[in-house]
Amino acid sequence: MKTSYVVLAAAFGIAHLVQSERQNRQRLALHAEEIHQELITEALSNPALRVIWTAPGKLPDEEYTKILHCNRLISFLSAKFRAGLLDTASLRVQARWVMARQAGRTYWAMLGGFREEEAVDRVDRAFNTIMADEHAAMVAVDAMAT
Repeated sequence: MKTSYVVLAAAFGIAHLVQSERQNRQRLALHAEEIHQELITEALSNPALRVIWTAPGKLPDEEYTKILHCNRLISFLSAKFRAGLLDTASLRVQARWVMARQAGRTYWAMLGGFREEEAVDRVDRAFNTIMADEHAAMVAVDAMAT
């Protein structure tokens, strides 16, 4: 067998392994997001559970419920971005839509820093940068309106 065929076969094998690993990571990320969404659903339907996760004296229950709904949406967008179902431009459109709402801006003002602290890779950092940029843009619009 010629060396070029062996090299080509090895390259194909490596490419297949890399693709398989990428798909496995995407599946794991989507499964983790599914579990996260279930936990948020449980917290939304169980006031006692919401109290456990709300910082003492931070927010009234109604406001924290809005934060949980926002967390649900932003986490979903993050999972879609990680899985490649949203590109940068489409994520920016979604982020702008979220930040156009007061609940989105409140969520990001309170928890955006935490999301940045827990970022594990360039995908998380890119997501957070886009969300933070759109948050800052909408806060600037709010400031000009008042």
